[in-house]
Parts: sequence; C-alpha cells; structure tokens
Amino acid sequence: MVQNITTRVALPEFFYKRIKEALMRNQTDVSQDVEFYLVNILSHFSRTENFFQKGSDGRLEQRPLALKLYDAVFSENVEQFEHLKSLGDTALYHAGVFSDGLVNSMVDINYYIGMGGNAYLSLANMVTTPYQEHIADMYHSLGKQFGELVNVLSLCCEKEAPLTDADLLKVLDKYLKTGSERAKNILKEKGIIPDPFINQKPIQ
Repeated sequence: MVQNITTRVALPEFFYKRIKEALMRNQTDVSQDVEFYLVNILSHFSRTENFFQKGSDGRLEQRPLALKLYDAVFSENVEQFEHLKSLGDTALYHAGVFSDGLVNSMVDINYYIGMGGNAYLSLANMVTTPYQEHIADMYHSLGKQFGELVNVLSLCCEKEAPLTDADLLKVLDKYLKTGSERAKNILKEKGIIPDPFINQKPIQ
C-alpha cells in the first residue's frame, strides 16, 4: 500500500518536470494554470480506466471524438461542460502521446487539433462567473495553443534513446504529411533538409 501511495505522489512530480523541460525545448510560453493542467492530463490518462471505458459488451473501448462531440451537443449545463472537457482532454492526450500513430490513420493530427481546440474554446465561453475568469483564460489558452501543446506532450513522451534509421523514416513521413515543426527540427539536427519536398502549411 505504501509503495502505491508513493508512486501516485511521485508520478505528478515526474510529469511536471517533463512538462517544464518540454515547454522550454518547444519554446512555448504558458501560464502556471496550463502547466498544471497538462500535468493532470498525463497523470489522469496514465490510468487505463481513465483512457478507456466499458462498452455495451463489457469490454474496454475508446469513444471516438465525434461521439464525444455528439454527447456535448445533446446535453446541457454541467453535463455539456464535462463532455467538452473530456473531448478536449482526450484529443490533446491522444494527439500528443500517440502522434506517430496518427500519421497513416484515417484521420490526421489536424482533426484532433481542430476538435480539441474548439472544445476548449467552447469551455472558455461557458465560464462566465467573474471569480472564475482565470479558468476561462486557461481554457482559452488551451484552445488557442492546442497545436503547440500537442508538440509539448509529444516531447514529454519521445524516446530518449538515439533514433534509428526506421525512427527517422517515421519522422520524415510525419513531416511530409503534417509539416510538423518539431519533426522538421529533428530532421535538421540529423542533417536531413526536407524543405524542397513539402508544400503543405506547417502546423505548430
């Protein structure tokens, strides 16, 4: 029991350190509220039961973002707020932690950025109480900087071991398909200049 409690206490501290380092590497300036929000997202989804939910057959499954949006649209007040928060948090975590897996998926990372960013901006507009203005500001920042924050979470979870040739091919593929500035910088560090091969508008 003591070991489990220690692990729970240490995990947020570990994520906080990683978030601070990633923000510096990505040159992203955020408020302290946003910093702690990112730490809470990583801590929350580190538990399997928070990332998946039980389906009608009792098996664990992921609820697609489109259905989360449906839940939000057809609900009211507190429930709508919770559904939008779940949509934004899930999109941010999935796009940041599993960004490499989205390169060849049916929906690309821009889909997650659009869905999640708009969810957070909607949350900001729902907070109208004056004493909660800092919360509205936090959600507004999460929405406006969603693409950058995806990169921050991705940096938190990237491999610390040297990149293999296969890893570099994945990074190149990601850059050619998304224009990711982070992928571009990794390639440049390895002496690969992909600019002549891309015509897409870069995402931050």
